Amino acid sequence: MRDVNRNLTWAWALVDELVRAGVRHACISPGSRSAPLALAFAAHPGVEDRSHLDERSAAFFALGLARAARTPVVLVCTSGTAPANYLPAVMEADQSRVPLVLLTADRPPEHRDCGAGQTVDQIKLYGPFVRFFAELTPPTLEAASMRHLRALACRAVAEAVGNPAGAVHLNVPLREPLAPVEVDEDVRAVSALESMSRRGREPEPMARVRRPEPQGLPVEDVERLAGEIAGEPRGWMVVGPLDAEPEEATAVARLAAAAGWPLLAEPLSQLRSGRHDRRLLVDAHEAVLRVSPFVEKHAPSLVLRFGAMPTSKLFRQWLEANPEATQIVVDPCGWSDPTSLATEILRADPVRLARALAGRLEAGDRPPPSSFAESWILAGRRARNALDARLRESRELSEPVVVRVLADVLPDPATLFVANSMPVRNVDQFWPTGDRTLRVFANRGVSGIDGTISSAFGTAAAGRSPLIVLTGDLALLHSWTGLLDARGGGIDATVVVLDNDGGGIFHFLPVASTVEADPFERHFGTPHGVDLEAAVQAFGFDGRVVTTSKDLEAAVLGSIRRPGVQFVIVRTDREANRSLHRELDEAVAQALGSPEQR
Repeated sequence: MRDVNRNLTWAWALVDELVRAGVRHACISPGSRSAPLALAFAAHPGVEDRSHLDERSAAFFALGLARAARTPVVLVCTSGTAPANYLPAVMEADQSRVPLVLLTADRPPEHRDCGAGQTVDQIKLYGPFVRFFAELTPPTLEAASMRHLRALACRAVAEAVGNPAGAVHLNVPLREPLAPVEVDEDVRAVSALESMSRRGREPEPMARVRRPEPQGLPVEDVERLAGEIAGEPRGWMVVGPLDAEPEEATAVARLAAAAGWPLLAEPLSQLRSGRHDRRLLVDAHEAVLRVSPFVEKHAPSLVLRFGAMPTSKLFRQWLEANPEATQIVVDPCGWSDPTSLATEILRADPVRLARALAGRLEAGDRPPPSSFAESWILAGRRARNALDARLRESRELSEPVVVRVLADVLPDPATLFVANSMPVRNVDQFWPTGDRTLRVFANRGVSGIDGTISSAFGTAAAGRSPLIVLTGDLALLHSWTGLLDARGGGIDATVVVLDNDGGGIFHFLPVASTVEADPFERHFGTPHGVDLEAAVQAFGFDGRVVTTSKDLEAAVLGSIRRPGVQFVIVRTDREANRSLHRELDEAVAQALGSPEQR
């Protein structure tokens, strides 16, 4: 990139240092004030730059890409309202601990608070939702300033991937000229810079940041905790949203086996499917938790949890109803206790802790799984059989049936991105255990439905395995502009849409039985009447409605084999879906009400 003026030279130094620090992807939205940054990213060979029309979609796309690739992603936008559209994804990144680097172009100080167009106060725009904020000085070609810029880029990446990871914000004021116009004075100033100020520590980053080794508990604490586990046969090993890598899944499963405790793992933990030891895994545990007589008789005395609070509302309600139970939460950097009932928060690396505890337990005379664990495993098996038997009887292509079909047909390996509201709860309740290599994602930090499609397409951009998206109709409509991110190609995804013409989850909430039909339907059911098949086709995508399980299976398998994005739409009825869930709950309750379970 030619050093034609200070803005371009300065922007190149910033981008070059971000790349040296580990950035490989940038999501850029159009704008004049941010032009030097966009041009620098476009010219740098070490980064893949993507164009996004809408800043909100761009931010959620970056979120999905950063989480799936486990690497920081840069966002670039112009000034004014543009950076405000990043906020929802920044909030999600904060709570999901996903690394993002936000570069928001801004007017220089002399143009602020004086009526200049496209200017707002962008200082600390994202408040407490970012790990680090810095207001950069307008570009200069002084040696100290250039060195500081490169060092600040290294710090930004280090803060983004720190413990905990999250978004960082660099506000970037830029003066004219914003285009690559040659300025003789700047060209001479660049040539006068010494090598360190001009090129940094080429090819190394200006400042290498070494993260500390994962924290481990002191030996005495490990021994104490291992003793508590060994002395308590009535324990639960619980894993919530975690995005566990294979070594982490193996370590936690090994600990469950060493403890002889039942393992309750939701799909977002990455432990419900995989090659790790699944002998202690309780299948359909969400369905079992709905059977109060069984849970009361087989309640744990100690709960050891890895990951965030599980999606299951029933799990949280059980904790709140049983405050005397010992609850130990493993969280290396946060305070993951929405119940305010945790007995102990362990600031420890999950892998090292699980391995250390398993080693201590395996060294002792630990008996095989207790009758308590066997009761839970058997209950899970009976619940799964009851669910499957009832769903096989169903003549309609219901929302639970869609989940079971996807569980049967997904390839190995595969990636599943699930929208919030009912889809993520259906997956938690109806997705079976299995040995398939499967990564399951959802935006569960703030748990909103916004940005679903953009985050899913960002996940697809990581390109590690076929992607299937399970979304509701409202989440799709809420992310409408995100469809533009896939029109240029390079994104392969099968999007399965549960179209119940509104908000199905509200039929499961108290408001459904306490509000009259008209206001309930207008303000909660919110029917939209959009023909989604025609709508996605208008965007240029293949979209089709399926009405049977066989058609759904064929459509999904056919889509996986094809490049690009295809939509498979399943039309369901909200009231019928609620009735089916009641029937499934009753089927599981009957299965667990047999003499063997009393």
